[in-house]
Amino acid sequence: MSRILLAVGMRAKLALATMAIVGLALVMGTGIVSLALYSALTSSLKTQATAQLQAIVDLVGREGLEGLNGETGAEVGAGAVVQLIDAQGRLLYSSRPGAPLTTLHPAIGQVLVEGITPLPTLRDIPGPVTAATGVLIDDHPVTAAVALPQVSQREAVTTVVKLLLLGTPVIVLASGIIAWWLISRSLRPVEGIRSTVESISSRHLDARVPVSGTDDEIGRLALTMNAMLERLERGRRQQNQFVADASHELRSPLASLHTALDMGTGDPTGERWSSLAPVMVTETHRMERLVDDLLTLARGDAGSVPATRWRDVDLDDLVVEEARRPRPSGRVEVSFDVRPARVRGDRLQLVRVVRNLADNAVRAATSRVVLSVAAEGAEAVVRVEDDGPGIPEDQRERVFERFVRLDEARNRDDGGSGLGLAIVRELVALYGGSVAVDRSGLGGARFTLRLPLHRQASPEEDTSDQTVPAPDLPGPAVLDQGTGGLSTSR
Repeated sequence: MSRILLAVGMRAKLALATMAIVGLALVMGTGIVSLALYSALTSSLKTQATAQLQAIVDLVGREGLEGLNGETGAEVGAGAVVQLIDAQGRLLYSSRPGAPLTTLHPAIGQVLVEGITPLPTLRDIPGPVTAATGVLIDDHPVTAAVALPQVSQREAVTTVVKLLLLGTPVIVLASGIIAWWLISRSLRPVEGIRSTVESISSRHLDARVPVSGTDDEIGRLALTMNAMLERLERGRRQQNQFVADASHELRSPLASLHTALDMGTGDPTGERWSSLAPVMVTETHRMERLVDDLLTLARGDAGSVPATRWRDVDLDDLVVEEARRPRPSGRVEVSFDVRPARVRGDRLQLVRVVRNLADNAVRAATSRVVLSVAAEGAEAVVRVEDDGPGIPEDQRERVFERFVRLDEARNRDDGGSGLGLAIVRELVALYGGSVAVDRSGLGGARFTLRLPLHRQASPEEDTSDQTVPAPDLPGPAVLDQGTGGLSTSR
């Protein structure tokens, strides 16, 4: 049975469920209607028998037994049976021949009714409804009884039940057909969505499912599917662009290495190797950095930061170390202004974040870069500013995309892969932080990095490793790229 249900489509399942519910409701409704109708008819019959009994009592009270010997049709209806029964159960009077109708012996003035079945069945043979009361005739207690047949009432109930039961299959079938039609009409857009999605391949993600235009579940499903397909198409384009850009970036150092090898092997004396070696080392380092950047982005896409490598990291120490790091060019002055700020994470990854921001600023700066770190509320905030040309407002989000380089100073051919800022955003996001860029007071760009603070340093703790060991300097410490020593920003 379960296999059959699994093989049946949703339309058939819903139509069958509708038919079952409607059929059950009709059967229950038939029972309720028949019981209500029977109760109403028997209640009316009981009232009628009691009224006719009172009429007989009044007649006997006025005329005695002689009054019953005449015509009683005016007092009782057709089909009614009137009897007077003494205390010994003998018939004193009966409008029709037969045995006593009841064994009831009510008190004088008390009215009792019998013969009503609360829950009858269609197979029951209905007896009469008998109303009886006690009266005095010649100072002797006598039971007066009136019996009314309930055959017509039972026939009425039986007719209604039969009609309802005969109409039930028709109504159930009609409800199934209507349910099938409505369900088919409702699921038609879903089938269109299914067939469209089935026809979409990885090479043709530009297709979209039809939208019904109605603000219902089906319409919202279509919009959600289209949004998902749009994300897949955008991801596919980004993946293809990423592969193309990575291939292009790798081709340049590989071509340089290939050329150097050709030149070296083409010199039988071997004298060229000494001049080609620095070029090959440079290109090898460039390719190594690019591969390392690609691996870092791949780990970021996987959302993997091993918790076993997380430690307490003082960002102020990282900023000072980065500012003091010697750089090949001596044209840029790097200064720093730090306050204690501790976070939790992978130190090597956080070093990479700060270094990428600093290298980007140094490449773009004209003569000056400022690094700062401080705790603001529940966040550690690192700011990296330069006095370069800045970043146009409409490009401030693009700079965090992979292989994006802007024009002018920020597009100098200095060995950058175009992945540094993308790596910063990926790594920062893994720690629940954010990075943004705006205009610096120095005239260039200001990158603001925010990370959740791990904890605040207490007064009892030794914070000597969190402060800059140059308290006697009259201003923020400055690293002169020409000498590699510390100087003071004036």
